[in-house]
Amino acid sequence: MGWAHRDRVLAALNHEEPDRVPMDLGGAEFTSITYPAYENLKRHLGLSHETRIMSVIHSVVHPDEDVLGRFDIDTRCLLPGDYEGGVQKWVDENCYIDIFGVTWKRSVGTDDIHFLHVDGPFTDIEPDIDAIENFEWPDPDNPGLVKGLGERIAEIKALGDYAICLYLPGGVIHRGYAMRGFETFLKDLYKNPEFVGRMMEKLADYWVGVAEKVIEAAGPENIDVVYFGEDLGTQNGAMFDPQAIYARYLKPHHRRMVETVKADTNAKVCFHCCGAAYFFVDQLIEIGVDALNPVQVTAKNMEPERLKDEFGGRMSFWGGINTQRIMPYGTTDEVRRETRRIIDILGKDGGYILNTVHNIQPEVPPENVVAMYDEGCNYAYRK
Repeated sequence: MGWAHRDRVLAALNHEEPDRVPMDLGGAEFTSITYPAYENLKRHLGLSHETRIMSVIHSVVHPDEDVLGRFDIDTRCLLPGDYEGGVQKWVDENCYIDIFGVTWKRSVGTDDIHFLHVDGPFTDIEPDIDAIENFEWPDPDNPGLVKGLGERIAEIKALGDYAICLYLPGGVIHRGYAMRGFETFLKDLYKNPEFVGRMMEKLADYWVGVAEKVIEAAGPENIDVVYFGEDLGTQNGAMFDPQAIYARYLKPHHRRMVETVKADTNAKVCFHCCGAAYFFVDQLIEIGVDALNPVQVTAKNMEPERLKDEFGGRMSFWGGINTQRIMPYGTTDEVRRETRRIIDILGKDGGYILNTVHNIQPEVPPENVVAMYDEGCNYAYRK
């Protein structure tokens, strides 16, 4: 008799080898599949169900149970409900203003499916603390955020014993630079640390407040993994000086967020960090992070062998299947070989959840998606 899905995930996150590598698709907003790729996958599998959107801004979907069952996926996603009221609105189909007053736009007349932040409430203003104090911040007690959580928990449990992943979007960096402007935010960390520090403190207040309310409404005992994160790296290095900037100004907020989760649940914490996350892994381990996603194996110092050798006993890895070349441009045989290779390296002695590096993009052929998950399902751990 096979392992329960939940037991498989938790064993891996406890650095034990289950019967096969645990697999995720859509357990969080950045471990899913984009709308065009999903439509291609549905056609390939002969499925015709209605597609449910997880995020319009990121063009990412909630994979249907028909798809999750086909691949024997071990995770299921839990999200906060929709915020009620506030300043959020659609200006038109290509322009959205979110609850933090950030304007997001999609390029018109191109094939680009993604939105980019183009303006925010603190963009181009002088770094005045009063602007932060007087801003009408979203309310973490908004009733919409907890609506439907109990029903979703019951739905997942009725489907089977899956690992429930609570995705808590936002943070202090992603939302901070959207509200302030990317370049200005980075400069503020050096030139105006008090101003940007207070902004991040308010953002952390909101995140922590939402986390506490959502966990309480869902039932702490029902949550197996809490997933959140922020990008700290680029393709070629660290986005922030690991000691002078991250450790001093950013890590305290992340520590508070992780400690909030661990005070209220027994859940594992998976931290999403694109790019060269290598330079921050020790500090993430120190604050209590259990797993790193998306494991961008083509970024600087992110070779899977290096990661497993240096951190494998202390950090699990969630992702790692190359989306810069193998998934979009490789053959199905190449995808299968790469999947086996990553499982052999990162899955040895547990500590690995199979998933692509970030969401599956439109150019990924559906045959390659099938090849990756079928290989993951059927390939035994190297002994």
